[in-house]
Amino acid sequence: MQTLVDTFGFTPLDIVAITLFVATWLFYQRLLNLLGRRYRTINFTMKLVRRHWMQCMAKRDMRMADAALLGHVMNSTSFFASTTVLVAAALVGAMASLDSMQPAIEGLDFTVKTSRAFFELKMALPLVVFVSGFFAFTWALRQFNYAIALIGATPPPGQTDREEAEVLADLTATVLSAGAESFNAGVRAYYFAAACLFWFGGPIAFMASIVAIIWILLRRQISSHTAVAIRTEARKLTRY
Repeated sequence: MQTLVDTFGFTPLDIVAITLFVATWLFYQRLLNLLGRRYRTINFTMKLVRRHWMQCMAKRDMRMADAALLGHVMNSTSFFASTTVLVAAALVGAMASLDSMQPAIEGLDFTVKTSRAFFELKMALPLVVFVSGFFAFTWALRQFNYAIALIGATPPPGQTDREEAEVLADLTATVLSAGAESFNAGVRAYYFAAACLFWFGGPIAFMASIVAIIWILLRRQISSHTAVAIRTEARKLTRY
């Protein structure tokens, strides 16, 4: 901790802020999983919906519609992955011109002046977040590819018993939900990177932005109109 103070000029509030950020960034998904069953979050409910979808898929002779729907999801994932690369490249380019950027940013009324090393760290943090988001998107894309292969490998109805068909459907739904979870992690990178920008305004602004981001994400998962609608329809489909 003393090294951080000596090298970057961290204040105690900066240390608290960066600790809060790392904790929320790394453990948000675990928190959401814990809250999922109790509050029927969107992510938890959509796992049930995907399972029902794959069970219906296993009963159909033609699965082209299922593959087409999954193809649209893969196109969105590819778009986000490409966009994330561009954003990361832009941040790398920005870090190459810190001599002119630092005075411009710290000259604003709502920002605080820091050392060069501290400013570099503030610029590097969103870059790290976006790189992590890129890996999440590419992993999601691969998992969706695996799900398509599982859909193609599912035997037509009548060529397997009901129990085996349900096992195959559950397996496909598990892979599909894992891909969706990775995709969601990539999208969250944009939210957390936005929170990083508030660090230029000081540690209090940084912590406030982190709390606001978590509140927005959890509210959308639990009490948004979309969450209520999905829960209502999922009860009809899956009877949970």
